[in-house]
Amino acid sequence: MNAQNDYDFHGIRQNLEHLCLNGEICTGCEKNRCLVFFSKKVADYAMNKNVFTIPQGCSMIPKQDLKTYHEDELIESLSLVLQQCKDCRDNHDDDCSVNLIRTSLEYALFGDSLAYRGSTTIYFIDAHNANNRIGKLLKDKFMESKNK
Repeated sequence: MNAQNDYDFHGIRQNLEHLCLNGEICTGCEKNRCLVFFSKKVADYAMNKNVFTIPQGCSMIPKQDLKTYHEDELIESLSLVLQQCKDCRDNHDDDCSVNLIRTSLEYALFGDSLAYRGSTTIYFIDAHNANNRIGKLLKDKFMESKNK
């Protein structure tokens, strides 16, 4: 699968720039411990190498990043990433580049990852169950962006 033609990694990458705290909370960039840096790195890799899957990518996510990011910007970024999901159902791959970015943003937003069961519809139910308020905001932002 040609990642560049089927997915908007450039758009995702641009949106991720808004999430970087640029020293606002960090004293210096700890690249290997940053969820946003990891997400940008995955998007760059997908664009530059024209690949869709990063073997064992889930094990590379820096889950120890406990910084507090701007919630509204995380919700916007996650909704844009979810628009790239292809409702893969049984063909879902945890090491898919889109999934790696989505999972990283979930850790930043929810403090944990949500299972992606191959459908955005099911995903929004799970997000709502994880956090009613954030789940609703995420679904609303997704629908607003999708209808543009």
